[in-house]
Amino acid sequence: MSININRSWQMSGFGLSKLQLVEGRIPEPGPRDLLVRTKAVSLNYKDRMIVDGVLIPDLGFPFVPTSDAVGEVVAVGSDVLRFQVGQRVLGQVLADWPDGDAPPVLHKHTLGSSLPGTLSEYV
Repeated sequence: MSININRSWQMSGFGLSKLQLVEGRIPEPGPRDLLVRTKAVSLNYKDRMIVDGVLIPDLGFPFVPTSDAVGEVVAVGSDVLRFQVGQRVLGQVLADWPDGDAPPVLHKHTLGSSLPGTLSEYV
């Protein structure tokens, strides 16, 4: 029997006291996605402002915060060509930006703000 549990720190509201460790299922990567087992996460100033409700006052809950992480690829989507299982990677705050200059529209789709963050065993 395989264990398919992913532990995440989720916010149920604003403030550090509203962070709770919860268990859920390990996500399945979509066709263009990686599944990464998180090895380390850092808390930066933007993350703290989000947790405190200063930066995004209309954030929906529950929500997984933080945007900076490193880990190891454990699964790749069917359309992924640039990454392989076992590679070490670091998080990309702009989720839909593989390289080059990021178009301004992508700045609205960032990990740990408009998209779920990295404070999770698997992302």
